[in-house]
Amino acid sequence: NGPSKEDYYAAGTYLFQSNSDLKKSLEYVDKAISMNDKAPFWQLRQKSLIQAKLGDKKGAIETAKASLSAAEAAGNADYVKMNKDSIAEWSKK
Repeated sequence: NGPSKEDYYAAGTYLFQSNSDLKKSLEYVDKAISMNDKAPFWQLRQKSLIQAKLGDKKGAIETAKASLSAAEAAGNADYVKMNKDSIAEWSKK
């Protein structure tokens, strides 16, 4: 069967947190997201953090906005706040 979406997400998160291979981290998180019918807000959040660390602030903001919307729909105030804070930070010139 191969790796599950949880496996890809865990591997991507590990690579991000260990600062090992950010491009591979993004690839794995993207793969995990693609394996869902609807992208979970926590996976979108992780993707935005990776994009920001790679220097893609524009992409990070777009992804964080998608995570924010999904977190609002799910009623998760913590992720709403984290995304709003990140969007504000990444929007600074």
